[in-house]
Amino acid sequence: MEVSRISSVSGVDLIFPEGFSFFEPYLHYFTREALEIGGEAYVSRTCGGEVSGVFTYDDFEKSAAVYTRSREVFDYFWRLKPFNFLFSELKTEVNSEPFDIYHLDLENHEIVHRFTHEISMADQGQIGELERFMALAHPGMNRRWTAVALANGDKCFTVRLGGEIAGLGWVSCVEGVGRVHSLFVKPEFRKLGMGEDILFARLLWLKAKRSRSAFSEISCSNSPSSRIASKAQMKPCGQVFHYSRKSPTVSEPLKC
Repeated sequence: MEVSRISSVSGVDLIFPEGFSFFEPYLHYFTREALEIGGEAYVSRTCGGEVSGVFTYDDFEKSAAVYTRSREVFDYFWRLKPFNFLFSELKTEVNSEPFDIYHLDLENHEIVHRFTHEISMADQGQIGELERFMALAHPGMNRRWTAVALANGDKCFTVRLGGEIAGLGWVSCVEGVGRVHSLFVKPEFRKLGMGEDILFARLLWLKAKRSRSAFSEISCSNSPSSRIASKAQMKPCGQVFHYSRKSPTVSEPLKC
């Protein structure tokens, strides 16, 4: 195995073997995004030159993701950086929190929903407000992400009450595949159907963009979000695992 760092966005041009990852349509997107928010990205290859793993890392959040089917690659990247949490499709004996990947075939599914709340799409002029709300939803997050996400074409759907954002959710569309993510409703406004409205608004947007499918990663312990996804006919099709660790050691580069 040989590991190299991807030093610039222009260097994100990888060819993946068949069946490499459920997230394959998004791997270039995720890697570029990591670099654009000030993070790092690495790729591992077999001795024959085939991609065997991708690792993205945000030093501000101390968050990481490993995309690989190889335990050797997973273990190498596990030791590479001092993360607080790491996501991977690879299940190991290390304690982790499972997330179900909910999926919906948009080509063969009609989206029908009666909205309770008015939904709007945020724009660049609201970046400051979105950053503050996202920091409330995800304390310790890298605030650069919001501007980068909007610049890369992500859309943010919001519900406003009393002139302020009460809830929001993000959506991406890459290569005809939609990803609905980062839903958050303020606690005092939950159980009002707001999360359901925000999900259906995003699915309708994806449908209008002729996306073939949509997916969302939801913690198995997050029953409210799982129920909302089920109401939209989304069904689990796989899992990704959330690992936590505070004090890793540093790896040395591996060569063939």
